[in-house]
Amino acid sequence: MVSPLWGRRSDQWGRKPVFVAALAGTSVGLAAFAVTAHLGFHAVLAAPLLFALLVLTRAVLVGGAVAGLPVAAQSYVADVTADERSRVRGVARVGASVGLALVLGPALGGLLGGVDLLAALYIAPAVLAVTTVVVLAVLPSQPRRSTKEKPPRLSPFDHRLWPFLLTGLGIYLSINLLQLSLGFLLQDRLGLDATGTAGLTGLALLLGGVPMLVIQAVVIPRLDWSPLRLLRVGLPITAVAFVVIAVGTEAPVMLAGVALSGVGHSLSVPGYTAAPTLLVTRDEQGGVAGLIGSTNAISLIVGPLVATALYGVWPPLPFLVGAAELALVTLFVLVHPAVRRAVA
Repeated sequence: MVSPLWGRRSDQWGRKPVFVAALAGTSVGLAAFAVTAHLGFHAVLAAPLLFALLVLTRAVLVGGAVAGLPVAAQSYVADVTADERSRVRGVARVGASVGLALVLGPALGGLLGGVDLLAALYIAPAVLAVTTVVVLAVLPSQPRRSTKEKPPRLSPFDHRLWPFLLTGLGIYLSINLLQLSLGFLLQDRLGLDATGTAGLTGLALLLGGVPMLVIQAVVIPRLDWSPLRLLRVGLPITAVAFVVIAVGTEAPVMLAGVALSGVGHSLSVPGYTAAPTLLVTRDEQGGVAGLIGSTNAISLIVGPLVATALYGVWPPLPFLVGAAELALVTLFVLVHPAVRRAVA
């Protein structure tokens, strides 16, 4: 929930300083988390102290710092793109980099875990430290506001922004419902043991992540679609995918549904992210990025509670509810006057 603070700082300090600060802070936080986990692994720390330090390093230090990265990235893209087409293309490529990380990260973590359980914990902050140096040396700086000026403070209820923030909340809530419920549904419906569940869930998430990488990196930059069109196509595709997952009784059908959801999300997420940036001034880009980050964070808080509650009632229910809320968001994007006014 510190994304708006990072957004205001990016408007005031500039995008590159926030990028560097967020990268360096995340690296330091992950290093502290690795040392804490190492000490806990060797029973050096008492359980209460270990728990407190893990929360402090992972949730506070890493969580607070990493929140600045998407804010800086989105704001920087807004600075260096002048029209709708280039803005959508830039946002999609940022999303593709995230998709690549989601594909490679678990794979590399699994490989390193096979060598040493703590190896990945130490390599991650080292990689970020190198990335910080590269960004500091290579990334061009953009003009910034005077440090004496306070950047404008945007409200989530701003008439230009709230329709798309609400849309984004629905999109990211569906992502959380999928990620949190999929493994349980595969295990219960297919009668898998723990090993089989882990393997099939990993394959399913890979099938959902690859389309996000390919479509956002390759397809969207060539489509020349507006953010609104991306939303109006991506949202119903995702809703259909959720129904396929909910009713599927065989692994191939369920995996196909997950892959289809990756296609839908890879279209709708760039549309939601790019649209608000086209409605505000340059001095408000950081504030918009902060609000988008906070909206996504809200879904991370609400998602687990909703997913577990719905799954406890009936295993397919998280996916059916996800399909229903995506259908409602699609209808909202299609017909609501606030969206039409914003686009106009």
